[in-house]
Amino acid sequence: MLMRTDQITALMPDPTGERIRPAVQLDGVTKRFGESMALHEAWLKIRPSEFMTLLGPSGCGKTTLLNLVAGFLEADNGEIFIDGELVTETPAHQREIGIVFQNYALFPHMSVAKNIAYGLKTRGVETKEIARRVDEALALVKLSGFADRKPKQLSGGQQQRVALARALVIRPKVLLLDEPFSALDKNLRGSMQVELKQIQRELGVTTIFVTHDQGEALSMSDRIAVMSAGRIRQIAAPDDIYRRPADRFVASFVGDANILNGRLV
Repeated sequence: MLMRTDQITALMPDPTGERIRPAVQLDGVTKRFGESMALHEAWLKIRPSEFMTLLGPSGCGKTTLLNLVAGFLEADNGEIFIDGELVTETPAHQREIGIVFQNYALFPHMSVAKNIAYGLKTRGVETKEIARRVDEALALVKLSGFADRKPKQLSGGQQQRVALARALVIRPKVLLLDEPFSALDKNLRGSMQVELKQIQRELGVTTIFVTHDQGEALSMSDRIAVMSAGRIRQIAAPDDIYRRPADRFVASFVGDANILNGRLV
């Protein structure tokens, strides 16, 4: 792997124009699976407390990018920084990342409280502090009183709330969400989107959200990175993505594109 360990993350402007250090930065990150190019030279900077969405069709590379940030995959080229620290070769458990999966990934034999406490116990947090933070997390996701239940006793939406609480209770530097609402029905998905955005704003946690749903991306995001065939095609605020698409793919995938064939005369 090509490494430039002497590089310092470049500052980027926040919405007020002030220069700040990115919470997450990818510099030319590439990932191959055999002969297949899953991610081609991804360049991305995410501001502290920003809600960044990776939007694209299935197989476009968005989950691969998420897994590279999480440390579940190793990049073939390029560098990854979290909070200014080079983490390209840092193991996943040392990156202080919270992650929520599509299928919840809860331990079925554990209670709700023990599921949420798992990450704290593995980090050696004291028992009294674990109990306090688990109670806080349950209140945050509106599940106070559910501590002793098992996952099988919960609805899909409740299980996803437990998964979110487990990801947040460790106070992560970055929260990663991989299609977290795709298994929920339309009405529940809408209410969970509102709740997640409220929690994210309240905590100010930097968030990377993966979805193929254009409406979800446009309504929830501070900025969107539209992806196709392993490449980031455009990074912009939702309104700019919708009104000023960078190319034909972005125009057709995100909105109703009017594309006319013509010739110069």
